[in-house]
Amino acid sequence: MKLGKGSCQGTFGELVQGIINDRPFLITLPIPSLRSEIKFIPDPAISEIRVVDSKPKVKKAGELLLKQFDIKGGGLLEIHSNIPAGKGLASSSADIVAVLRAISDSYCLPLTNKLISDIAVQIEPTDGVMYEEVVAYDYIHGKLIENFGELPPFILVGIDFGGTIDTIEFNQILKFFSREDQKQFLKAYNLVKTGFKERNLACICRAATISARVNQKILPKSGFHHFEKLADSYKGGIVVAHSGTVAGILLDRNIPDCHKVVSRISRELSTPFMGSNIKLFQYDSDENIVFNLIQ
Repeated sequence: MKLGKGSCQGTFGELVQGIINDRPFLITLPIPSLRSEIKFIPDPAISEIRVVDSKPKVKKAGELLLKQFDIKGGGLLEIHSNIPAGKGLASSSADIVAVLRAISDSYCLPLTNKLISDIAVQIEPTDGVMYEEVVAYDYIHGKLIENFGELPPFILVGIDFGGTIDTIEFNQILKFFSREDQKQFLKAYNLVKTGFKERNLACICRAATISARVNQKILPKSGFHHFEKLADSYKGGIVVAHSGTVAGILLDRNIPDCHKVVSRISRELSTPFMGSNIKLFQYDSDENIVFNLIQ
């Protein structure tokens, strides 16, 4: 038993989210510079887990892990995260994964991604953030569907439209997807597979746009047609948080003058929303830096 440390990355929404053959799934878009980092300070004098900042999901995850291994001890959790909550950036999923890793580190427990998933879905529908690479993941049942690997180099220009969305409440709403919608999900899934196999970001961008377009029926994003126009102009794709408040444009980092293009897109993306309560940020997969991230 020792001081335990655990961390987990966040995401920017999802590349694709929907259902195929009645199975819910999402395809992750990991952003490593969005992180939840947790320390677990074991204390044999107490028999419960205490959290510095009141986070019941994190506390419950830790308790479920200790119960899994029949451990009676307790301790204190310290949470440090730069992932804004309620935006569709996997903040609570990252917290849950990080706490399980921290406690496992303290007690030297044999933690696996499958066990993380099994515990996480007892608390809420969960993103596949326990996997470092891009994966297709059943977020309701906590099952890995397919591991695609790392995205080709990319840049993301994103907007947060403000407000928050409760993921648990949102996932309790019955959503109807037509037969045509489900065909689009399958098309998007196959485009992602092709994109990773051929290292072709254009295919992945097309897939993301298809999914974002279907999601307009479920959780519409303001100015979506403007996003489409910009994405098409710069040969990018639209990425959204299917149960959150962010949307963005995914770009191939290898395009000529990519930083000039990003500057132009940032201006053109924010112009229609001048005066609105939006936040703009950028992510570069080569530099792993998020700029102007909401705190």
